[in-house]
Amino acid sequence: MKNQCVFLIVISLTTCLSLSGFAQISVPGWNGQVLIDCESTDNWTVEYDNNSYGSLELVEGFINNAVQLNWDIGDGNWVQAKYTFPQPVDLSEQDIFGLSLRGSTSTSNLVSVMFADMHGVFFGINWDGINTITRWMKNLPIPRKMFYHFFTIPTERNTNEIDWSQIDRFFVVVKRPDEFSGGGSGRLAIDFLQCDRAADWTRQQEFFSIVTDNDAKNKAVSYVMSQQEATGMFRSWKEEPSPKAHLYDQALTLILLVREGEWNNGVALNQAAEKADNLAASINSYQYGDGHWPRTWNPVTGAVLVDDFWVGDQAWWIIALLQYYNKSNNASALAAAHRGVDWIINSNGIISGSTEGTVDIWWALMSTGFYEEAEDVREYLLSTVWDETVQYWWRGNNDPFVAMDAATWVGEFARTEIVGRPDMARAALGFVRRTLLTTDDSGFLQGFDGMGPVSVWCEGTAQFVSAGGQDAQEFLDMLLSLQRPDGGMPCSPDDWFGTCFGWLSSWIGLAPTAWLYFALTESPFSSVTFPTAVPGTQIEQPDTYVLLHNYPNPFNPSTHIRFVLPENSDVSLKVYDALGREIRTLLNERKRAGRHSVVWDGKDTTGRQVTNGLYFFRLQTGQYVKVCKGILLK
Repeated sequence: MKNQCVFLIVISLTTCLSLSGFAQISVPGWNGQVLIDCESTDNWTVEYDNNSYGSLELVEGFINNAVQLNWDIGDGNWVQAKYTFPQPVDLSEQDIFGLSLRGSTSTSNLVSVMFADMHGVFFGINWDGINTITRWMKNLPIPRKMFYHFFTIPTERNTNEIDWSQIDRFFVVVKRPDEFSGGGSGRLAIDFLQCDRAADWTRQQEFFSIVTDNDAKNKAVSYVMSQQEATGMFRSWKEEPSPKAHLYDQALTLILLVREGEWNNGVALNQAAEKADNLAASINSYQYGDGHWPRTWNPVTGAVLVDDFWVGDQAWWIIALLQYYNKSNNASALAAAHRGVDWIINSNGIISGSTEGTVDIWWALMSTGFYEEAEDVREYLLSTVWDETVQYWWRGNNDPFVAMDAATWVGEFARTEIVGRPDMARAALGFVRRTLLTTDDSGFLQGFDGMGPVSVWCEGTAQFVSAGGQDAQEFLDMLLSLQRPDGGMPCSPDDWFGTCFGWLSSWIGLAPTAWLYFALTESPFSSVTFPTAVPGTQIEQPDTYVLLHNYPNPFNPSTHIRFVLPENSDVSLKVYDALGREIRTLLNERKRAGRHSVVWDGKDTTGRQVTNGLYFFRLQTGQYVKVCKGILLK
């Protein structure tokens, strides 16, 4: 095995030299107990199924040597490198593993990393396409809880639970994903399998601040404003040959413009406000009847390119709309936001499989005053996807993968006054600081990847700064070194168009530029307004009348009609058929301020079930009249 002290010294010297000109922040990666040093092929063997072939050789490693698996799947299905420990190792007290890999230009395949115990129980994880990443992925963080049961070779013990105290084999397997794809040949270099107890890692004890740079901030604003097209939308990536406008990027842009904009009684007073008005009007003109928006447009023509219902981006646009409404008093923006939240609640659900998406929903619910639903999300984020032992938020439910967004966005949720768990935010930020810190291809620039670590992701690094991560100023200085003369920020200093850990490009984009702006000023979440009282207490109601879209729609036999009153009001709610004939009065009484829901059971005033077709729900209170429609479909 390599001497661990030498290992630390070599990395430190390399990093110090490559980062000359920048403050030495820390050594990327983390260092625990070395399980396999990969300095020789001792104890390694290669195995493969029929019609496949593999071999092992020593190559230049991440540090000194590495063991390389050369594979040719051919007409078979798998090739694997197996390491047999001279004596079984006890990993029962370890909660995280680190492994360095480097792939080659080859067909995308599934790569499995597995442990096996002395009783023939195999636990592993899968990475799709990681074999195509041609750079060193240094110290890939693998929490032990990521491993799950693959299979068991029956023995006298015959169990599906691995015995982490008696691990005797380790595998790296290249597999054909399915019978219709994958295969081919390639190389996968393996270096330094290590383990540690992340539960014992020291975490930051405070939130770190930065010294703003007004010139850099103003340049970022200038760049963002320059990307608006005649449609009102903003081009997401400057160099992209076929222009696109993604909903998430438009949301970040709207928040930035609101910060910079000025209105008087709803009238725009400066260019930022005018651009915000145009952007909000453009995107909201595409809102569907059920309340959701498309995800991607051509910003030049306005053509819809993608409509995949991803709830995270929907929530971000709602967050942005409420900040826009609070400053511009544009009532249509508030109504659009409420319809969007109504869609999330009734069509998509308030808990997403993605932790990032779920916390986006929480911010959207709090922005629009759905406090009861937000409380359910709060409990989920503080318990189900929080790892109490290792102290970080999982990427998703039953998905312990490490992700930057889960640490930064959920960390900002946790440190709000209404949640009151800044300790969790600091712990999670400290965890990703050790597991996702990396350098660019040259080894010169240091920052964070989103999940890899593969290379510096500027947006993720700016998120870390905005969330108050340790040594925020040093990371901000690195980001500022990448700001282009026109004020724009690249996605990354490197170009990598992979499929396993995301997408990195030197293209200049709205998202990295907006996040640099937020890092220089304050978090985009800081302008989200919601009460600081404990859940269940009286809260401020919206200050306008809103009729939300009914749900479900189409419906059979009943549907819910929801509306919001800013004050106590006399309310009339009636149902009409497609010919304009009144079918039934659902409500004709005085109602208190707040949110209300009325159920129509599909019956007319005589109690008879109405026929299939289109029906209109007309809400009137004072001068406010609004109509929405639903379809009864049996």
